[in-house]
Amino acid sequence: MDFYFETYAELGLQRLMVSDRPRTDAFAAAIKEAVQGGETVIDVGTGSGLLAMLAANAGAKKVYALDQSAVAAAARETVERNGMSGTIDVVNANASNFDVVEPVDLIVSEWLGHFGFAETMLDDVINCRDANLKEGGRMLPSGVELMMAPVDSTVLYDIEGPGFWKDKVHGIDFSHLERRELQQALAIKTEIPAADVIAEPQGLVKLDLAKAAKEDVWQHGKLRFKIDRDGKINGFAGWFVAELTPSVILDTGPFQATTHWMQTYFAIEPIEVKVGEEVVLSYDLTRHPVEPRSLMMNLTVGEASYGFTVG
Repeated sequence: MDFYFETYAELGLQRLMVSDRPRTDAFAAAIKEAVQGGETVIDVGTGSGLLAMLAANAGAKKVYALDQSAVAAAARETVERNGMSGTIDVVNANASNFDVVEPVDLIVSEWLGHFGFAETMLDDVINCRDANLKEGGRMLPSGVELMMAPVDSTVLYDIEGPGFWKDKVHGIDFSHLERRELQQALAIKTEIPAADVIAEPQGLVKLDLAKAAKEDVWQHGKLRFKIDRDGKINGFAGWFVAELTPSVILDTGPFQATTHWMQTYFAIEPIEVKVGEEVVLSYDLTRHPVEPRSLMMNLTVGEASYGFTVG
C-alpha cells in the first residue's frame, strides 16, 4: 500500500477532517437532503465512516463504505458499535476496482484535496461512478468549481514568504534569495485574509460530477481581473466551491469560515497595480509529471511565468 493510503489510516488526520465543522456540517446537511429513504449508497473513501453512517441515519437501505487504507478496520468497529452493521458494509478496497451487483442510487465522497484536485482522488470516484451508479443516479458533491483571485498580502509575501529575504539579518544580505525562492514556485496551503483579495474572484474549472471525465480537470485559459484598489499583486489565492446538493454549498474561500483546506497561495514577484486596471492571468492546470498525487499549476502574468507544484 502506498504512502498516500497509509497517511489516511492515521486517526489524527481523520480527526482533523471530522472536527472541521463547516465541512462536516455541510456534508451532514447535504446527505440529509439527498437521502429520502430506501436508497443504495456508496461512500468512496469512507475514512472514519462518518458519511456512510449519516447516510444510514437518513434512511439509506444499503451503504457500501469503501476505503483502501487500514482505517477501514476502525470504521467497521465504529459501525458495529453504533448498531449499523445491518445497513453498512465496510469494504477494504480500492473504489476503482469495486463492483456491486445492482447499480446504486447515490455516490457520496469527500474526495476533495488541496486546491480541490490535489491527491487526484477524483479519478477513483469517477471510475466507481462509471461502474456502479445507475442511470439517473446522483453524485454528492454534484459539482465543483476552482476559483482564483489576486492578492496583496504583506504577511504572506513579506513576512512568511519570499519577500522575507529583502531585509538584512544581523547585517547579512540575503536579498538574492527572494528571486530564488520565487523560482522554486511552491504553492502553500494557508489562510488568506479576505481583506487581502484585491479583485473579484474568477472561476477557472467547473465540473458537473455526474458527467465529468477524469481529463476534464486539466484545463488552460485566461482570467481577467479588474483591480478594485491601488496596491501590489504579490500572489494569487486559489480555492474550491463544492455544490454538495442544490441547496448546500461548501465554499472554502477567504470570505467564508475557515476549513482544514484553507486556501492555496501562489506567490509571484510583486506587480504594482491601480484601481480599475485589468490584469490578465494565463493558467495551465496539469497532472504532475512525477508525483501522481500532485498537480502542476503554470501561471503567467505579463512577462513572468511560474510553474507551481500543488500537493
